[in-house]
Amino acid sequence: PNNLCCFVCNNYPWESFPSIFELKMLVHLQLRHNSLPHLWTETKHLPSLRRLDLSWSKRLMRTPDFTGMPNLEYVDLYQCSNLEEVHHSLGCCSKVIGLYLNDCKSLKRFPCVNVESLKYLTVQDCSSLEKFPEIHGRMKPEIQIHMQGSGIRELPSSITQYQTHITKLLLWNMKNLVALPSSICRLKSLVSLSVSGCSKLESLPEEIGDLDNLRVLDARDTLILRPPSSIVHLNKLIILMFGGFKDVVNFEFPPVAEGLRSLEHLDLTCCNLIDGGLPEDIGSLSSLKKLDLSRNNFEHLPPSIAQLGALRSLDLKDCQRLTQLPELPPELNELRVDCHMALKFIHDLVTKRKKLGRLKLDDAHNDTIYNLFAHALFQNISSMRHDISASDSLSLRVFTGQLYLVKIPSWFQHQGWDSSVSVNLPGNWYIPDKFLGFAVCYSRSLIDTTAHLIPVCDDGMSCMTWKLALSECDTESSDYSECDIHFFFVPFAALWDTSKANGKTPNDYGIIRLSFSGEEKMYGLRLLYKQGPEVEALLQMRENNNRTFHWDKEDSI
Repeated sequence: PNNLCCFVCNNYPWESFPSIFELKMLVHLQLRHNSLPHLWTETKHLPSLRRLDLSWSKRLMRTPDFTGMPNLEYVDLYQCSNLEEVHHSLGCCSKVIGLYLNDCKSLKRFPCVNVESLKYLTVQDCSSLEKFPEIHGRMKPEIQIHMQGSGIRELPSSITQYQTHITKLLLWNMKNLVALPSSICRLKSLVSLSVSGCSKLESLPEEIGDLDNLRVLDARDTLILRPPSSIVHLNKLIILMFGGFKDVVNFEFPPVAEGLRSLEHLDLTCCNLIDGGLPEDIGSLSSLKKLDLSRNNFEHLPPSIAQLGALRSLDLKDCQRLTQLPELPPELNELRVDCHMALKFIHDLVTKRKKLGRLKLDDAHNDTIYNLFAHALFQNISSMRHDISASDSLSLRVFTGQLYLVKIPSWFQHQGWDSSVSVNLPGNWYIPDKFLGFAVCYSRSLIDTTAHLIPVCDDGMSCMTWKLALSECDTESSDYSECDIHFFFVPFAALWDTSKANGKTPNDYGIIRLSFSGEEKMYGLRLLYKQGPEVEALLQMRENNNRTFHWDKEDSI
């Protein structure tokens, strides 16, 4: 019928369209998932057509002639994987608002586009398109252009000429992009710039420091070896990322010179950094909270890292040539290192870094390493020279290991899975001046835990109860992971309350119970003594609630 306004026929099965199709009142034409290699070969007069949707037309090789569609506003060509050409007549359609060609991987010819009314232009993932279409008309300030993943070799000058208001310029995965024009540095409103995955891009413009409002700069997986010295003038920059080099090249970061005053996250992963690649004055990055230096080749780190007073997270994973850990910043909460490095420096990590609470050990692949870590961790707690008391920071300190496998080390003799655990204590378990407390670990999220010391006989004796506010130890830099194992120590001096004992001794209490706020946990527990062979003979466990726990005969720490 001549008055038809909307025609929708998805999955159109035939390979040609009726030649008589010419409806003066048609506003919407939708033929998604059709089998047409072309819609029609001659010019059709569709004066009322506002939207043409041919998305997911896998066989479509070229668009129709747009000359007879003067009022066209939207053209949808999503994932037309064989589309090779957009007809040049599209440049005459001055009312087009949205033009969507996402993932047209065969598109090679897109001669021109009229931008008088255009608000949305998408050529994202058009990997065969090497040249941006010629612009007809004056570009509107509010236009959004998406060209990530395209094969375009250079940015159109019209972007920097008319897009001075633009806040985001996302150019990631443009494999053919070899350079950025210096004119992008005139985009004074630019907040985020991403060239990640532009694998042929070798440099940033020297004037990059003129982008006064830039907050995020992502240049990972490029060929940029030396950022321009002006980069340190980006005093509003919060996130800066480089790295991902596949070839043997050495990255060099320029002297900070007290610049980058707002930088909070610096990612230099896999930059092939060697000694001297990091600036000696890196410690002047006063706002830096997260520093990722993993997969690099340096042997030493600049001593000024210790001056990063705001640093909370440091990643040194897979730094195979690193021989020693640097002096760490005082507020550091999270450290990611290889197992051999963690075990080598565990004493300093426990005794000197009071704020350190999370160790990520991605290469802890077996139970032997798990046991070494647990043994070393609590051995260093027990070797503290001063007495462990209720006021000691270790009493509420949690070490979170993000391990390769979610598994409780067998070093903990008492293990299970429950929302609470009750363990019978051996006779005469308490040895004055020898017993330190209870080594505990559990999996998954960090929550408050309550420890109860329960009498052997129910003769009116009070339980000794202590609530550990462990969740308060978690920080913003520590993201919860299913691989988290939390290790902490319940000091006996904090649990034992003489005022409630009524003349009883600790050996009158025969059960230790831990409650995990109603949430089931994979847990482990071990009694912790100062070193001494006479302790071993006293550690005989007995049945508890029809559950038998076997104490192995390894030396107690």
